[in-house]
Amino acid sequence: MSGIDKFHNLAAIFTSSFRVNDQDIEELRAILEREQKRKVTPEEADEVGRGLITVLETLANGRKIIVEKGDKQL
Repeated sequence: MSGIDKFHNLAAIFTSSFRVNDQDIEELRAILEREQKRKVTPEEADEVGRGLITVLETLANGRKIIVEKGDKQL
């Protein structure tokens, strides 16, 4: 099983039973502040979190994301 297939399996597990609460958003907010070295609001963290969930749901449905740079697939 390739690495991407293992990631798809993990994504399927998360999206089938993963729930996000206020504490999760707060933890994500703290991570974003640390990484971006700026103040991040809970609303911004919630928006980023929803985007991450959308990516996981897409992957869990068997879709593969192929990153292309020039003529190469990464």
